[in-house]
Amino acid sequence: MSLTKRQTQIVELLARGFTAQEAADQLFCALPTVRRHLQIACDREGARNTAHLVALSLSRGFIKPLCILLVVTMCNSHLDGLRRGAPKRPYRRLDDIPAIVI
Repeated sequence: MSLTKRQTQIVELLARGFTAQEAADQLFCALPTVRRHLQIACDREGARNTAHLVALSLSRGFIKPLCILLVVTMCNSHLDGLRRGAPKRPYRRLDDIPAIVI
């Protein structure tokens, strides 16, 4: 099966590091609404939890993997910087990561 447009939006936000509350704020809806969308999406896709839902959504092509790969790559390089006295808090969301021009 596939996710609805709203479910896909919510899963993409979670994949970018947003909490359910932050996703609700971003999409201008209530937290229980976001949780309900996630529950329905988990039931529909057979996911055990939201992390599993994100993984399934990536593998089935419901969301683009670029946002996850970029976050993982940037966080890993940032964690290397922790050893050299860099800031103590790693980036939590894609929006917090400084842009790199290639």
